[in-house]
Amino acid sequence: MIQHEPLAIRQATEADAAQVRLVVTRALIALGFDAPDHERDPDLADVRYYMQPGRGIWVATLSDGTVVGCAALDRGDGELALLRRLAGRGMRALTRSAIAFAQGRGYRGIETVLPATMSGAREAVEQEGFAPPGRHNDLLLRRAL
Repeated sequence: MIQHEPLAIRQATEADAAQVRLVVTRALIALGFDAPDHERDPDLADVRYYMQPGRGIWVATLSDGTVVGCAALDRGDGELALLRRLAGRGMRALTRSAIAFAQGRGYRGIETVLPATMSGAREAVEQEGFAPPGRHNDLLLRRAL
């Protein structure tokens, strides 16, 4: 059995930007999606986007500080937050950080859009109480707070 080094979960800083982009890019490419680009994904070009009010970004790191996972929370429609950029290792703990942040900011729920091919991310959020809002939309997952 392979032992994995314990992960630390913390808020991301500007210094983490390149590693966050790398984690997200690797995850997307591994699943057959296009790599992020600056025009389509400006939030990855400048992680300060997630350091504005109502938004947050977290990283999972190894003991040497290497970023191996990430999750971001954006403002959604109305009183909902939007969980984005869930990738890499530590997805359940990262999701819990996003949930706690959203609860502390008065959001009434969180939603995320995850195709079935992103099974690791889907499993992580489902284990934290996210579920499809109905039978006819298998991409959208929500959790009330």
